[in-house]
Amino acid sequence: MSLPLANKFALITGASHGIGKATALAFADAGANVAFTYRGADQGAREVVRCIEDKGRQAFMMHAELLEVEDCKRIATETIDVFGQIDILVNNAGGGQYSAGGLADLSLESWENGLNLNLRAPLLTSQIAARQMIALGTGGAIINISSVHSSHVWFNSAAYGVAKAGLNRLTKSMAVEWARHGIRANAIAPGYINTAETPEEQAGYDAGDNLAAPLITMGRTARPSEIAGICVFLASDAASYVTGQTIYADGGALLPAVMAAADLRAGAGI
Repeated sequence: MSLPLANKFALITGASHGIGKATALAFADAGANVAFTYRGADQGAREVVRCIEDKGRQAFMMHAELLEVEDCKRIATETIDVFGQIDILVNNAGGGQYSAGGLADLSLESWENGLNLNLRAPLLTSQIAARQMIALGTGGAIINISSVHSSHVWFNSAAYGVAKAGLNRLTKSMAVEWARHGIRANAIAPGYINTAETPEEQAGYDAGDNLAAPLITMGRTARPSEIAGICVFLASDAASYVTGQTIYADGGALLPAVMAAADLRAGAGI
């Protein structure tokens, strides 16, 4: 039985940890060769390379600061130079670390950083990858990692949420404009994810994000591998008729208000 991504070449941004790392390993399990970027210390990135190569696939890691325009373009160009082509692009790198804070006091720099990292970077990298897919006539799959923040409002995350909402809309434009070239574009909007890999990280997670678990319909936060599985599906021929979609993988985090209303009606005998 052939693997769903056999002999494909993928580029994933931000893959030394969390969802990106899980996706890189899942792609390798599915038969793909994987290039990826990292921003922090290279120890985690080297471990990802080792794991990919242990699975018999090619790995290529690149340090990148995706707030920089040239780095956004360079990573796609370098991947093409090394692998010859990009069949799958996962724009995973992002976050609100550069743009947190209350809206009334949010600086222009923080606003621009939030949009540049979470919206501009995926656009620039996708442009290079798409032009190569079009030139080769091979088609491909682009997957943008969005967030439930794109549609559900939290305090102190305006720039991040606006950028992710824009990314969902950008995904639709990619799907419409590039469909005739055999390129599919989809987004995934995860909810709370437990990315802890060490006891120290787990302690920090339990003190913060894990407080949301009881409010989620499924009663828990997600594992990175659960998002990676959706990436494999969207990158494979199993999703050959899926494009322009944003898949909310949030464990039902956006459902509690509806469920509460249903419970009230049930209690009232309605």
